[in-house]
Amino acid sequence: MTAEQKENLRLQALKAIGAAKGYAVTLSQILPGLAHPLRTQPTEDIEAELLYLKDKGFVESEKKEIGTVKRWRITAAGRDYLAEEGME
Repeated sequence: MTAEQKENLRLQALKAIGAAKGYAVTLSQILPGLAHPLRTQPTEDIEAELLYLKDKGFVESEKKEIGTVKRWRITAAGRDYLAEEGME
C-alpha cells in the first residue's frame, strides 16, 4: 500500500470503529466502513494499520476470555482526533 492508502485506511477504520459509539467491534464489522479498494486489502495489512492506531493511542484492542477474535474500541484520544478533524 502507498502512504496515502495507509492514511486513508487508518482514517476510515477509525471512523468505522468510532461509529460503534464505544462498543468493541471485530474486523469483519469494520470492513463495511472502508472504501471498496481498501476493504479488499489483505487482512494482515488492515490489521497492521489497526495496530498503528493502537500504538498512537486512538484505539484499543481486547480479546474475550473465550475465543480468539480481537475486538477494537475507540479511545478518548481517537474521538478527540476525529472531532478535531471534523470527521465525527
